[in-house]
Amino acid sequence: MKVAVLGAGVTGVTTAYYLAKRGFDVTVYDRQPLPAEETTFANGGQISVSQPFPWSTPDLPMKLLKWIGRKDAPLVFKLQADPKMWAWSLRFLSNARPSAFYKNSEKILKLALHSKSCLDDLVQTEGMEFDRQQLGILKLFTGMKEAKQTAELANWLNENGVEQRLLTRAEVIEMEPALENSNSSFSGGTYSPIDESGDAHKFAVKLEAAARKLGVIFEYNSAVEGFKNSASSVQSILVNGKSHNFDKYVLCTGSYSEKLTSKLNIKLPVYPVKGYSVSLPIEGDNKAPLISITDETNHVVISRLGNTLRAAGTAEINGYSTEPNVDRENMVLDAVMALFPGVGDPEKATRWCGLRPMSADSVPIIGSTKLDNFYLNTGHGPLGWTLSCGSAQLLAAHIDGDTTKLDISAYNVDRF
Repeated sequence: MKVAVLGAGVTGVTTAYYLAKRGFDVTVYDRQPLPAEETTFANGGQISVSQPFPWSTPDLPMKLLKWIGRKDAPLVFKLQADPKMWAWSLRFLSNARPSAFYKNSEKILKLALHSKSCLDDLVQTEGMEFDRQQLGILKLFTGMKEAKQTAELANWLNENGVEQRLLTRAEVIEMEPALENSNSSFSGGTYSPIDESGDAHKFAVKLEAAARKLGVIFEYNSAVEGFKNSASSVQSILVNGKSHNFDKYVLCTGSYSEKLTSKLNIKLPVYPVKGYSVSLPIEGDNKAPLISITDETNHVVISRLGNTLRAAGTAEINGYSTEPNVDRENMVLDAVMALFPGVGDPEKATRWCGLRPMSADSVPIIGSTKLDNFYLNTGHGPLGWTLSCGSAQLLAAHIDGDTTKLDISAYNVDRF
């Protein structure tokens, strides 16, 4: 059976791999010249099972009021005359209710645990190297209010089977000595041993090569422009002006997914959220962390990728703009230099920004649609790599008519 996968980011490549493992004849289309050239290219590097919590936290509406007009706000809404942006934003904020927050967190956590198991099996099978560090994640907080919120989330994680330990500042530094000379005022932290880090771009490139060995065809510089379809199915896709026919189609085009599903009259509440990263060459001895760090106060994650320190963070809802923003890039870089002042020369940092495909409830959208041969695997937000293997394995099993390890209906677009 012939399957077209639309998109060759980490979600598209993992989807192609798992479909090929089940014997499907897979072709992947992507507008870029190489795999993982957009959202996956320079992300924060974390595989963070312990961070399944949506950005639409119960206290987010009040925070947004405080952040109005602040250039250094962790989350910025740059509202435009775009009805889809307004509709998505209102739905996103409606999920800030405590009941919705924890319900969505539970869905994400179940998928993250499944995905971690799939990743471990995949790496053992394929033997890939991608600067993997299986050392857990340290999350740093500042002050009593953050400490209380962190403790509440840690209790929830422990109750749901994910170990997370509360640490004092001294215990954090003992665990990661590179923080000893930190200029940051963090007061404590948590440690989650299940978590890890690595280079998502390297992972996607290596897995693309493994998928090719399974017979997957990758067509790059190939923009998917539209579809020929009936009320019940898709007959073909239009790529660079040419029509291509397949038995089944899987959409993995990240932030641009809604632009394609709208052509099929499928309502998809996914909108881009821009984030920034910096990659800093490591200089000196024992000044860079080995354990991946989440700076909760500044909303920045930091991972060591070989001889490079990668930091990513902030969120900007600004349509499909990928224009650089020096102020927000500097926010990420300043957070790194405050934590690790001797790690390297900030003038040598490489800056990047990309769009995260965020669903309105922060839960990925995986599974069937009203068209019987058209499937979705998108909307993973900031957890694309964390959830990619599990999402792909789940969807491949579903397409193959197999029993899925999780109830895939919990991730279906019909929930909206």
